[in-house]
Amino acid sequence: MASPTATSEANAGFVRRDDHRTFIRLRGRRPGRPDPGITRALTYLMSAAVHAITAAIMAAAIVVVVIWHDKVLGWLFGAGLAAVALWSRPRAVRPPDGAEEVSRAEAPTLFEVADRVAHAAGVAPPATVYLHDRLFACAHLRVGVRRRPALVIGLPLLLTLTPRERAGMLAVAFSEDVGGDPARGLLVRSALLTAGEWRHALLSARVERHRPTGDAVIDNVWFPGERIGSQLIGKITGAVLGWPLFLAEFALTRLLAGQSQVARYYADQVAARAVSTPAVLRYLDALTMADGRLTPILSAARRGASIDEIRRAVPLSGDVDREAVIARREASSARRTWRDLAPPLALRAALLEEGDAQEGSTGIDEAESDRIDAELSHHLARTVRTLSQSSP
Repeated sequence: MASPTATSEANAGFVRRDDHRTFIRLRGRRPGRPDPGITRALTYLMSAAVHAITAAIMAAAIVVVVIWHDKVLGWLFGAGLAAVALWSRPRAVRPPDGAEEVSRAEAPTLFEVADRVAHAAGVAPPATVYLHDRLFACAHLRVGVRRRPALVIGLPLLLTLTPRERAGMLAVAFSEDVGGDPARGLLVRSALLTAGEWRHALLSARVERHRPTGDAVIDNVWFPGERIGSQLIGKITGAVLGWPLFLAEFALTRLLAGQSQVARYYADQVAARAVSTPAVLRYLDALTMADGRLTPILSAARRGASIDEIRRAVPLSGDVDREAVIARREASSARRTWRDLAPPLALRAALLEEGDAQEGSTGIDEAESDRIDAELSHHLARTVRTLSQSSP
């Protein structure tokens, strides 16, 4: 049953109003993909405008070098502009830092299960799988210029999940590819990242203290520091240039939010049809109760427990008090910011709970889950060592 506080109009401050409006609009009916209407067109137009700024900077660099090719200052200034343009260029998706690639030969059961769930969700199977020792997340990415499908699995998350929840994890990750979210496309995603980088570079005015008698010590854009000195001019210039870019990032995020939320709700329905509604709900609850899942792992890792002992120490979603799950769902909604595009876990779970339960067409059994653990045993052992060295 859905949490009343997470979905009621009276508590709309608990969840952003636009999140709540989208949820209410979809409540009681099966979500579909975002409509390719005026909002989608405006999203692409603004994304193109952000990239046009980068192109204009590169063009200015070429013009400066051509006009002042015989002057050193012209070359230096042109090189600086070119460096800025290259720094803010569109970038293809890359695996997260610290991720390790595993091959099909090394983990055949993992790939077999992933291929099966991907087929049930209606997406291309992953060409590669990356494992990460510190991520409590799982994502399906399109990496590189060729946009090869890749699955990124956080091993701490994998350790905490039952076979049924692992099926939900894979289905939720793969279904992102069929949701129709424009934020997953290269044009929009790179524009959002570029605007964010510009805003961070120009409006983040924090300066480290290098020496007692050095330049200004500035804590933020309002300059409550000491001995502002020459950096004040640079920070004011950054603020003047940064605020329009901040507004561009804000506008693009607001245009994307509704579309991304509809896409995510639709993707959850696709995941539920692939592996069953309970599997997806249990996985979402595992994400919601991340602290409760990780704490026993950290304690067992510091005691030097084995992988089997650690997995037995994790509280399963069925063993957790439902009131505690509801409370954590509401808390996760309260921590959202305007930069969050996907709907909160509370509303995702509520929409699934209120819809028709799906039986699913595939899953992961205990034997397959155990074989996956055996195939990844040395990766999981390294993760346990890494977690055992984490600060308490």
